[in-house]
Amino acid sequence: MKQESTARVHWRGRQWAVTDYGIEALDDMYHVPYSEIRDADAGPMPWLDALCRRYGTDRDDLAAALRVARAKRPGAAAAPLEPAA
Repeated sequence: MKQESTARVHWRGRQWAVTDYGIEALDDMYHVPYSEIRDADAGPMPWLDALCRRYGTDRDDLAAALRVARAKRPGAAAAPLEPAA
């Protein structure tokens, strides 16, 4: 994301951002489209395991980006505003 991006940024962390495309590294080296972002209960995602094993990956920031991306993913159910009674 060093270059001017046309994708709107929904969330920006220290190392990762969530855009209209999906999750993107701020250094422009890694891009994960929404099509590869699954729900937490849908099983492991090889790209996530690989990024977490890389030296220098801010795992907390990546986890936060993943939470935001799952909520922003097209077709994702909106979280309830109030707890169920």
